Amino acid sequence: MAQVTIVPEVYSSMVTEKVKGMIKISTLAKDLGDLQGNKGDTITFPMFKALSDAVLMQKGIALTPEELSQTSSGKKIVQYGKGVRVYDMDSLTALGQWVENGIEQQARIMAHALDNEMVKDIDANAILKVSTANAKALTDDELMAGFAMFGDEQDNGEFSGIIVHSMLAGQFYKMDSFIKNTSTTANAQNGQVVNGCIGYYRGTIPVILSDVNTYDTTLNECKSYIIKTNALGVMPKRDVLVEPDRKADLKATDIYADYIFACGLIQKDGVCILRKTIA
Repeated sequence: MAQVTIVPEVYSSMVTEKVKGMIKISTLAKDLGDLQGNKGDTITFPMFKALSDAVLMQKGIALTPEELSQTSSGKKIVQYGKGVRVYDMDSLTALGQWVENGIEQQARIMAHALDNEMVKDIDANAILKVSTANAKALTDDELMAGFAMFGDEQDNGEFSGIIVHSMLAGQFYKMDSFIKNTSTTANAQNGQVVNGCIGYYRGTIPVILSDVNTYDTTLNECKSYIIKTNALGVMPKRDVLVEPDRKADLKATDIYADYIFACGLIQKDGVCILRKTIA
């Protein structure tokens, strides 16, 4: 019986491309370039400090230049891996595409790993937070309060998206500003789910469903995130690495995939967390 043939480069590229299509939260992140370092190292994600306000000039008094400076945020390099075993007999004689299914599932697992690490860092470092009245509900007023945390910097173009648990999708379908055709902020296609996006809040800000670390199982409450453009960063070490290991005695092939990256919040006031319990 012919054995399962795995071409690592092809398998790796297929998993990597599927990961890119399956990530939800991290797709809103800025790619900070290739990662330099090893698993377990802590690297620096730079953040520029804001300059102070302009000063009122007076005749004969020179301006004092203010230096641009950076504050840093340490992000740990992590490595996630997953192995899958494919038997020759199953792959060649059984129903279903075993190798293709392995690619699909490994990609989903890696995408969830990336999003999970991103949310953990947001939860640990974001400084803008709004308490919701209900642990499993989200209202229009509460979303407005979340946007208000950004002061007068609320232009639609400055936000990359709103991340919510799937449990909260129904809340948006009850918001006049989201679905009522007489509202100037309601998009005609809102309510249709495309690639995890259920529509657009305030007309153009995508609302994306993600169940990866957006529900606190200890406190039994949903966590939602309003995310500004360039508030998140991701730095991959490389594409997903795939290494096949032939088990001739079993007439099977073990396919190991791993993903090394660092990611997280790079603008502490660039994300607002909405949840019932605010630490």
